[in-house]
Amino acid sequence: MKGRRTPLVEGMRYAQSGTMLIVPMIVLGGLGYWMDRRLGWEPWLLLAGLILGMASGFLSFFRLVLPPKGGNDRGTDGRPPDRGRRGGSER
Repeated sequence: MKGRRTPLVEGMRYAQSGTMLIVPMIVLGGLGYWMDRRLGWEPWLLLAGLILGMASGFLSFFRLVLPPKGGNDRGTDGRPPDRGRRGGSER
C-alpha cells in the first residue's frame, strides 16, 4: 500500500491546484483596482494585476503538476536527502 494515495489526498491536490490559479488573480487584481482608485489610472493597474496574477498562478500550477526536469531526488517523505551529514544517525 506504500505509494498509494487516498481519495482525500487526491481531492485535496485538485482543490489546491484550483486555488493556486484563482487566489493570485484575486489578490493582485484587487491590489491593482485599489491602486487605480487611489491614483486615477483606471483600468491599467487592474489589468496589470490580473495579468501578473494569472502568470504567477499558472507558474505555481505547473510547478505542482509537472515533475522537475532533473528528476526528483527527494525521499519518499518529500524531504531532500541529507548530503554531507556526519554521524550516520537517522531521525
